[in-house]
Amino acid sequence: MRPVKAGLWPMLATSALLTACGTSASGPPSAQDILNKPNTANVRDAHFTLVAHVVTGNISFDATGDGIIVIKPTQASKFTMETSVSGQNLKFEEIIVGGKEYDLSPDNPRWTVKSTSTSNPGSFKGTKAAYLGEANLKDGKAWHVKATDENGNPFEAWIRESDGYPLKYASTSAGTTFTASFDRFNTGETVMAPPASDIQQ
Repeated sequence: MRPVKAGLWPMLATSALLTACGTSASGPPSAQDILNKPNTANVRDAHFTLVAHVVTGNISFDATGDGIIVIKPTQASKFTMETSVSGQNLKFEEIIVGGKEYDLSPDNPRWTVKSTSTSNPGSFKGTKAAYLGEANLKDGKAWHVKATDENGNPFEAWIRESDGYPLKYASTSAGTTFTASFDRFNTGETVMAPPASDIQQ
């Protein structure tokens, strides 16, 4: 057997180490494959907390809240967002299910409804995806990707490397920013449309 050249030993050792750690020397998956991870992982639903800066007309405000997304079997989402403007507490709610978006705002006691193709914050559907690097979040190491959603708005996604679960989602649209941080998974959450009697006709 021919002896192995001394210069090859570091390469062989590095290769063995990467194999033992389950890491591919070829690098991360493609950015588009990373975006698809939540849809192929075993995550069915997730709870998130949110932080938002909302711009509407000449008014802007910061808000916080929480919500849930359902990824399987059918994508849906709902969230509640609260803020204080001029000393007045305001609450906003949104539900996306069955191709419809339901909104409840402080200036209307009944839900409004419209058809929508908007994805929920956990679908991570997008084009022009680009890999931004790796991030160490409190719930694990994540791939960081940016892309453009179906409405042409930019967003960023952080997907956990170990299992493909979503950890964070941040979007921007007309000056409004929305950041969702996911913290609980597979708790059996469901999303339903408001009762017909509560919807404005």
